[in-house]
Amino acid sequence: TQNNNKLTEETITCLNIHIYHPQPTVFQSLTLDKKLKFRTDEVLKFGRDSNICNFPLIDKRASRIQFSIQAVRFLESTELCFEIKNLSLKTKISVDFAILNHLNKVELLRRGLLRFGEYQLCLEKEDGESREQFEILFKLSLVPLYPERVVESLNISVPESGILNNGGITSSLSSLAIPVEMDENDLNKPT
Repeated sequence: TQNNNKLTEETITCLNIHIYHPQPTVFQSLTLDKKLKFRTDEVLKFGRDSNICNFPLIDKRASRIQFSIQAVRFLESTELCFEIKNLSLKTKISVDFAILNHLNKVELLRRGLLRFGEYQLCLEKEDGESREQFEILFKLSLVPLYPERVVESLNISVPESGILNNGGITSSLSSLAIPVEMDENDLNKPT
């Protein structure tokens, strides 16, 4: 008798990372165009130190440990999300419009652009069902991922808690309150 039960393979969340630097040789130690599997409890580190970092950057200007990516699952959610944490003492990184100082982190919901120095990484999540593992796929871009002419005045600082939920930032930039200068005499005028 044949077993009529078909085994279905569980899909795995994949973090697609498009990488750019004017000198692409800084990425020569990364495996490109091939999915790499990791356990969800692993903290993946990027930086110059190949003894500590999962993804070494061949660049003397990069920090020993630049930043980390960690998979997280929030209470009452089956969706796998990712947190990006700045581990560099000397370099700030930006994720979309958030500037991260040392040990600040931000949640990447669906898609985000990470930048530091001349590095640009576009991270985009493809959802999967697995709770135990995820994949990363690096793709090299030969052109910048972020146009330089974008106004840099919309920097949003991370609160002192060191945690910023990036979900509301990119979707609600048009609703950001812009401070307006007022004359103190205007405060006493009836409306």
